[in-house]
Amino acid sequence: MEEFLRYESSNQLGNRRALADVEIGGVAMPAGTLITLCIGAANRDPAQFPEPDRLDITRTPNRHLAFATGIHACAGMWLARMEGQVAIGRLVRRFPKIRSAGPVVRGGRARFRGLAQFPVGV
Repeated sequence: MEEFLRYESSNQLGNRRALADVEIGGVAMPAGTLITLCIGAANRDPAQFPEPDRLDITRTPNRHLAFATGIHACAGMWLARMEGQVAIGRLVRRFPKIRSAGPVVRGGRARFRGLAQFPVGV
């Protein structure tokens, strides 16, 4: 489940506001500056994840940011993980030969990633 969350995080962006003057990567940001965090990009950082564009369900450690972290961590992340495990587990048990049957069509939203179409065959 963790590698799927890293590889295809549904939440791609987060917003924060600098509370004090700060400099990050040589860029000065005065207090009040709005900052957009690119969670999807962080989850593909090659310094953190070797071969970041490869899905590897055995990847360890897997410190992805799909649900953010610290005080901004998603309150429902444990329920979401459990629901994903149950849903995917039941799907593959019921349809053990399920396979992709065509091109995936993305939903077209930047902040919350999703699929409009994912054709499957059994």
